[in-house]
Amino acid sequence: MLPLLLSIEGLYSYQDKQVIDFNKLTEAGLFGIFGAVGSGKSSILEAISFALYGETERLNKTDRRAYNMMNLKSNQALIEFEFLNFEQRKFKFVAQWKRRKNFEETTVIERTAYEWKNEAWIPLESADAGKITNLSYPNFRRTIIIPQGQFKEFLELRGKDRSEMMKEIFMLNKFDLGPKVSSLQVGNNRKLENLRGALSGFESISAEALTLKKQELEEAKENLVSSREAYQELLAKVQQMQEFKDKRIELQQKEAQQQELFSSKERIQKQEKELNKYEQTANTFREPLNSLQSLNAEREVLIRKIENLRSSKERQSQEIDHLEKEIRAIESDYLNLNNFRTQVSDYKALVQLKENERKITDSEQRLLKGSPFVERTKLSEQDLVEKLSQAEASLEQLKAEKVDSTQLFAMEKWYQQRETLFVQLNQQQSLIDRSTEEINKEEAIFGQEGYHPDNWEDMIRKELQLLDVQLQQQREQETHLQVQARLGGFASELQKGHPCPLCGALDHPQPMVAAHIQEEIQKNKELREQLESKRNDFQKLKERLTLATHGIRSKGQQLVQIKGEHGNLVSAVEQHKTLFVWEGYSAEDPNAFEAQKQKLKQNEEEIQERESNIKQLNSDLNRTRENIQKYEKELETIRNEIAVFKGLNQQHSNELQLLKLKDYSNQSIEEVKKLKLTLESHVIHVESNYLTLNQKINSNKTKLAEVVGQYQSAIDQLSTYNQQLKVRKEQLSKLLQEFKFNDIIEVQQIIQRPLPVEQMRKDIQQYYVRLEVLASQITSLKEFLANKAYSEEELETTNALFQLKKEELELQLALTGGLEKELNHLSVEFGKKEKLLEEFEALSNRAANLKTLENLFKGNGFVNYVSSIHLQQMCEMANHRFHRLTRNQLSLSINENNEFEVIDYLNNGYRRSVKTLSGGQSFQASLCLALALAENIQSLNKSDKNFFFIDEGFGTQDADSINTVFDTLQYLHQENRVVGIISHVEELKERIPSSVTVVKDPERGSIVKSTVS
Repeated sequence: MLPLLLSIEGLYSYQDKQVIDFNKLTEAGLFGIFGAVGSGKSSILEAISFALYGETERLNKTDRRAYNMMNLKSNQALIEFEFLNFEQRKFKFVAQWKRRKNFEETTVIERTAYEWKNEAWIPLESADAGKITNLSYPNFRRTIIIPQGQFKEFLELRGKDRSEMMKEIFMLNKFDLGPKVSSLQVGNNRKLENLRGALSGFESISAEALTLKKQELEEAKENLVSSREAYQELLAKVQQMQEFKDKRIELQQKEAQQQELFSSKERIQKQEKELNKYEQTANTFREPLNSLQSLNAEREVLIRKIENLRSSKERQSQEIDHLEKEIRAIESDYLNLNNFRTQVSDYKALVQLKENERKITDSEQRLLKGSPFVERTKLSEQDLVEKLSQAEASLEQLKAEKVDSTQLFAMEKWYQQRETLFVQLNQQQSLIDRSTEEINKEEAIFGQEGYHPDNWEDMIRKELQLLDVQLQQQREQETHLQVQARLGGFASELQKGHPCPLCGALDHPQPMVAAHIQEEIQKNKELREQLESKRNDFQKLKERLTLATHGIRSKGQQLVQIKGEHGNLVSAVEQHKTLFVWEGYSAEDPNAFEAQKQKLKQNEEEIQERESNIKQLNSDLNRTRENIQKYEKELETIRNEIAVFKGLNQQHSNELQLLKLKDYSNQSIEEVKKLKLTLESHVIHVESNYLTLNQKINSNKTKLAEVVGQYQSAIDQLSTYNQQLKVRKEQLSKLLQEFKFNDIIEVQQIIQRPLPVEQMRKDIQQYYVRLEVLASQITSLKEFLANKAYSEEELETTNALFQLKKEELELQLALTGGLEKELNHLSVEFGKKEKLLEEFEALSNRAANLKTLENLFKGNGFVNYVSSIHLQQMCEMANHRFHRLTRNQLSLSINENNEFEVIDYLNNGYRRSVKTLSGGQSFQASLCLALALAENIQSLNKSDKNFFFIDEGFGTQDADSINTVFDTLQYLHQENRVVGIISHVEELKERIPSSVTVVKDPERGSIVKSTVS
C-alpha cells in the first residue's frame, strides 16, 4: 500500500479541514511527522486506520466513539484517505458523521469506499479494506501502520498467536489439510462399513455353486425337450378327433337353422311386396307435395311482409312532416348566427376591458404603497455608510496601537527551548542517579560474596580447579571401592573343591573379606555429592558475578555517556542564557512576558471583534443596496404593467362592432360574462339543433325510399308465387289419374306411414343371403365328413392322456424356468460380489493412505511447519540489518515453539528471551522484523513499493544507534521502501529529508504545515 492523500476535519484536535499530500513526502523514501506532545500527530495514523477498517485503538463501540472522536467545536467529522494498493489500483475510503441538534448526539458513522476508474470515483459494494490490502486490522497495525505502544507486539507475540497471524498474512490456511483428510476418512470408513455389510449377504455365493446350478439346468432342459415332443404328438391327435366331433355338431346346427328360415319365407315375400308399393308411391308424389307445401308457406310470409312495409311507409312520411315543421321554427335564428357570433366577440372584448381596468387600479395602489418604502430603505443605507466609516477608523486606530508580536514570538520560543533544556537536564540527572545506584548495587554483590570486582575471576577459577581435583580423587576412590566390593562378592561365593571364576584355582588358602567396603562406598558417595553441590554453587556464583560484571561495565559506559550528555546540556543551558537580549524582561521570571503576551492576545481579540463588526456592517450595507435595487425594479415593473393594460384597453375598444361601451359602463364584469355565456349557449343550441334536424330529415327520406322499393318488390313476388301454385296443382291431378288414386288424401296416408324402409330392405336382403350361405355350408360339411371314422370313447381316452402329458410338460417348464432364474440370479450376485470385493480392496488401500495423511496433518503440525519456514526466512532477512544495528553483537532466532529468541555473541552465543532486550534494542529488533515482514508481503502481493509508519522508538536510541538506524532507513529508498516516522523530538527534523509539522492552535485546533526540502 502507498498513501496518496489524507484529509481530516473535525477529528479529535483537528477542527478545520487539514490535508496531507503524501506524494511529495514519499518521494524521498523517508519522511517524518513532527510536533509537540498532544499536538495530534498520532491522530493522523488513527484517521487512516479508522477510514480503512472502522476501528481505533483508543475507543471501542461502547465508548460513545462517534461523540468522543468528534472535535467539540465542530459539527461534523470527515476523513478521506486515498492510496494505491499492491495492484497499483487507486482507492479512496471515506468516513463521516455529524452532530445532531442535541449536542451529545451524533448520526451513525458512515463508511464508504471508491475506486478510480475511467477518470471518476466508482462506489464499491463493500467498505472492507481487508479485501483490498489482504490484511486484517490487527495485522495492518503490525505491518503497515504501527501505532504508539504496539511496535514490539509482533516481536513478543506468543507462538500460537504469531502462527495465526502468519496463516492470515501468507494465506497458509491452504496447508491446513487435517479437516479435509478427516472428512475423507469418515466418508471412506462409512463406505467400508457399508461394503462389509453388503458382503455379509454374499457368503453363500461361490464359483462351485454356480457350476452345480449350470449342470442342473442342462439336465432339466434335456427332459423338457422329450416331454415337449410327446406333448406335440398327443396334441395333434386330440385336435384332429375334436375337429371331427365339432364338424358333426356344426352340421346338425346348420340344418336346423335352414329349416327355421324355410318357415319364414312366405312372410318375407309379403313384406317385400308391401315395401315396393310404398317406395313407388313415395318416389312419385313426395317431391310435388313438398313443393306445393313450401310455396304456400312462402306466400303467407310474403303477405305478412307486404302489410308491415305498408305500415312503415306511412310512419316515415309522418316523421318527415314533423321534422320539417321544427326546422322552419328555428330557421330565422340560424340565418342570423353571424350577428350572434359578432356580439359574442364584443362581449369578450368588454370582459377583457373590465379585467384590465381592475388590474390598473390594483397596480396604482401597489405603486402608491411602494414608493415611501423605497425612500425609507435609502435612509437606512446612508446610516449604514456612516457607521461603517466610523468602525473602519476605530479599527485603524486599534491596529496602530498593536504590540509588535515578532519579539514576543521570539521570546516565547526562547522560553520554550529553556523549558525543554531543563526538562532534558532533569531527565539526564535522573538517569545519572539511577545508573549510579544500579552500579553500586552490582558492586555490593561482590562484597556480599567476599570478592573484589578486579580479581574475583582468578579466585573462583582456582576454587573450581581445586574442587575438580578433589572430585577426580573421589571418583577414583569410588571405582576402587566398587572393584573391592565385587571381588568380595566373588570370595563369598567360593566353594571348596570348585574352581575360582576369576583364576580357576581349586584351593583358596586366604579368601578376601569385605566386611566394611559398603560403608566406605556410602561415605565416598556422600562426600562426592557434597563436592559436586559445592562446585554447582561456585558455578552459579560465577554466572551471577559474570552478569554483575557485565552490568557494571555496561552501566559504567552508559553513565559516562550520560554524564557527557549532561555536561553538554549544562553548556547548552549556559549558551542559551546568552541568547536572552530583551530589555525589561527577566530570563528567570517569565511573568512580564506572559503579561505582555496576554495584552497582545486581548488586542488581537478586540481587533478580530471589530473586523467581524465591519464585516457584518458591509454585509448589511450590501443587502440594503440590493433591496433598494430590487424595490426600484419592482416599481418600474408596476409602471410598465399599467401602461401595457391601458394600451390593451384602447385596442379592445376599437375592436367593438355591434355593442357600445357606454351601454355597459354601469354593469359589472360578472354581469357582462353572464350575458356572453348566455349568447354563446344560444348560438351553440341553434346551430346544433338545425344541423341535427337536417340530418334526421335526410335519414328518414332515405329510409322511406328503401321501404317503397321493398313494398313494390314484394307485390311483384306475390304474383309469381300465385302462378307457381296453379302449375303444381295441375301436375298433381294428372299423377292421381295415372296411379288410380281417388284423391290426394289417399296418397298422403300411404306416404305418411312410419315404415323403417332401410331396415326392412336390409332384413329382406339378409334373409336371402343367410339362406344361400347355409345351403353352401351344409354341402361343404357333408363332403368333409364323408368316409371319416370317429369314436367318442377314443376321444375321451386320448384327451385324458393329453392332459397328463400337459401337466408333466408344465411341471418341467416350471422347473427349467426356476433353474434359469436361479442361475441368472446366482450369476448376477456373483458379479456383484466380485465388484464389491474389488471396491473393498480399493477402499482398504485408500484407508491406509488416508491414515498416513492423518498422521502427517494431525493438529496444525504442517501449518506450523510452513509457518516456521516463513519465520526462519524472516529471521534471516531481519538479521542482515539487526547485525549491523547491534554491531554484530546480537541476532534473532526461532525456537521450537515459533517464538523469537536472541543469540548473544558477547556471551558465548547463548540464547535468551527477546524480553531481556533493552528499549533501544527492542526497537531495533522490531524495526528489522517489520522491514522483513514488509518485504515478504511485497513479494506475496507483487507490489512495486511498500510502505509502513512508525509512531515511536527513537527516544530510546543513543546517538550512534540513531545514526545506524537512519542509515538503514535511508537505504530503504533504494529498495523501493517508504518509511514514515512520528516524533516530538525537533532535532530529528534536520535528519529527515521531507516532513510535516503539526501545530496545535488554541483557537483553530491542530494545523498541518508542510516542510518538504
